[in-house]
Amino acid sequence: MADLHARLEQLAAARPHDTALVHGRRDGSGRTVTFAQLVAGCREAAAAFERAGVRPGHKAVTMTGDPYHLFTTVHGLLAVGAVPVLVDPGLPRADLRQCLDEVAPEAFVGQPLAHLGRTALGWARGHVRTAVVTGAAVPGLRRRLPVPRARRGGASAGPPAPEARPSAREPRPPVREALPPVPDDDLALIAFTSGSTGVPKGAEYHHSTLLGQAETLARLVGTDGTLFAGFLPVVLLGPVLGHTTVAPAVNHRAPARTPAGRLVRPLLENRTDVVVGSPAVLGLLAEHCARRRLTLSCVDRVISFGAPLRATLADALHAVLRPDAEVLSAYGATECLPVSAVSTADARAPGAGTCVGRPLDGVAVRILDAGPDGVGEIAVTGANVSPAYHARPEITAATKTTTDRGVQHRTGDMGVVDGEGRIWFHGRRSHRVVGTDHVLTTEDVEAAADALPGVRRTALVGVGAPGRQRAVLCVELTARGAGRGAAVEAVRGLLARRPEGRYVTAVLVHPGFPTDIRHNSKINRERLADWAARRLRRPR
Repeated sequence: MADLHARLEQLAAARPHDTALVHGRRDGSGRTVTFAQLVAGCREAAAAFERAGVRPGHKAVTMTGDPYHLFTTVHGLLAVGAVPVLVDPGLPRADLRQCLDEVAPEAFVGQPLAHLGRTALGWARGHVRTAVVTGAAVPGLRRRLPVPRARRGGASAGPPAPEARPSAREPRPPVREALPPVPDDDLALIAFTSGSTGVPKGAEYHHSTLLGQAETLARLVGTDGTLFAGFLPVVLLGPVLGHTTVAPAVNHRAPARTPAGRLVRPLLENRTDVVVGSPAVLGLLAEHCARRRLTLSCVDRVISFGAPLRATLADALHAVLRPDAEVLSAYGATECLPVSAVSTADARAPGAGTCVGRPLDGVAVRILDAGPDGVGEIAVTGANVSPAYHARPEITAATKTTTDRGVQHRTGDMGVVDGEGRIWFHGRRSHRVVGTDHVLTTEDVEAAADALPGVRRTALVGVGAPGRQRAVLCVELTARGAGRGAAVEAVRGLLARRPEGRYVTAVLVHPGFPTDIRHNSKINRERLADWAARRLRRPR
């Protein structure tokens, strides 16, 4: 595959009038953008950034939930040699401030609401010299659209967007006729992790990393047909792979609260072949279709990203798909995406932990520091692996090793590779419960408990200091009324039958687990452990 820009230009030349992107609206309808229009938007964006003073090497925070503007902004910045920075604006305020201070961005690009947050909350204050607002109705970006200002004592809390029109002394650069090739080893993009295991870290991607991720993703989703992108990062690569990419109006601050009609209507109207989403988004689809007795007959494959796909959700998806449709659970991380995938049929093979399949072609997996049971830390090598963390040299040194096959990344996940080459995920290393005489990994308990009737999901957490932790299983239920008690008793019965269950000292029912912003699927176990500690201290 050529580099990403060249690939997009080739597609626009070969298929100028084919639909590249369907931008979903809140009513479920969609606006179509052709490959020619998408390339024109990227060129116009690149020219707008040059007029604004964005230069090669400048880091540009990018905050927009609009799929079209996300694509043209990111690819326009890449075209001028700038470095897009992707970070979730809904992170805790202190975490977001630390992330932006580490990056020290020269530019800030986003929708008006993002600029309001920037000025009101002081995001990257003292660093940003160029502010550009997205939101034009025509391809590209508009400049000198009034940036919302937060006022304190009548003074502006931040600078306005830069002047739109060039002065007589500064001639306007022409719109680029083509996006130029870029060196493979140049820093291309910084993507922050979700923050589910502490303060988010900025994973650096070189241009070769982006290409490696595109090539690896293509092995999962193919290179043609219609792709339903249930979360925004897939939008950046879908059109480059040749797909008509359907980007529904997902509530990206809370995907699990997206009205299901916004998902189902564009999926059906565009006869989607491949559906990609987090378990939270896929659960909305399955529930809505079951309630309306709809069958997604056009869908050939569903791929779950962001958290393990449990058997109950896989069954719910199969119930609304054709009998020959495939449901896959993909494994990976911001630092190495994707790594492996497994069909739901293979995932139910017996074994401890959760099967996440064999590594995809071009990806190598090793288990480091394995114990007597073969469980150790999963390490990944491949062209899709981020080579470093931005401004975190200590963490980079602890997790990255240069090998003859490229950079090897320690994922922080525990697992084992069986005799058939399948990876069995056992949970995060930092989420292990370490007691006085035992160590429990989360998946050993949760994978089995999550399959019980009336149970939505469970989370094993440790209360107390590591080495003296008390194992507590938190349970989120779907059962109502009298069925809730029966579901909890089923969980206790399961624990009584399993060797590791004897170490679990309490089962607590939680009304709704705290989760990450990006997927609404990764459980925030630190907050859950704090909640469990408070519950256990209450007098009975």
